[in-house]
Amino acid sequence: MSDEQDSIEIENPSKSATILCVQYLISHHMKTKGVIKKDDLMKTVFKGRNLGKNYERVMEEVDNTLKNTFGFSISYIKNDHKQFFIVNNMDEIETKEFSSENSKYQVLLKPIIGALVMLRAPISEGQMWNILEKFTSKFNLDMDLTKQIVKGQFVKDQYLQYKITDDTTISLDPEKTSYWFTLGPRALEECDQLTLLNRVGELYNKPASSFKRVYTAIIEK
Repeated sequence: MSDEQDSIEIENPSKSATILCVQYLISHHMKTKGVIKKDDLMKTVFKGRNLGKNYERVMEEVDNTLKNTFGFSISYIKNDHKQFFIVNNMDEIETKEFSSENSKYQVLLKPIIGALVMLRAPISEGQMWNILEKFTSKFNLDMDLTKQIVKGQFVKDQYLQYKITDDTTISLDPEKTSYWFTLGPRALEECDQLTLLNRVGELYNKPASSFKRVYTAIIEK
């Protein structure tokens, strides 16, 4: 973990392991949405506590507390449960999760994710700016700052991935010069793609199933 993450204070070490962990994860989530490692939890939160096989039980209690009390949940990156991040419902993203200066730019998350879900393919950097141009105009947002936030904060928070041409985009960009956006792990967890497709259908007065390629891909996930 970074120095910033290590600096998160844990109050009253006599509290239960569950409470300590919930306290830490909520504080961590409000500061940075980065990946959390089991090893770092053991060193920082559970330091001096011999959890042994109780670790999984404690983390189940932590997950239940996060869901029932805060509306968050734990999403593991791999089956070994050694790395995870905290997620919440896309419809409940609050402006406090962004700095005050950038909070109004969170409105761009839904059209970005919506475009990626509907296209079912990476979107080049140039295409992304074309898509967002009308939204920045509609919401009176600065385009230069929009680019910084999309490539910076949205990628850092794992809503998006931003990479140079690779095997998945080579056929789209044979010169290998472009950067492309794809859905990040947080967007995949927090966004209900079928709900999003239903909303698109409502805009066009069509059932979600009429978008056959997208609908089939979502249903078969």
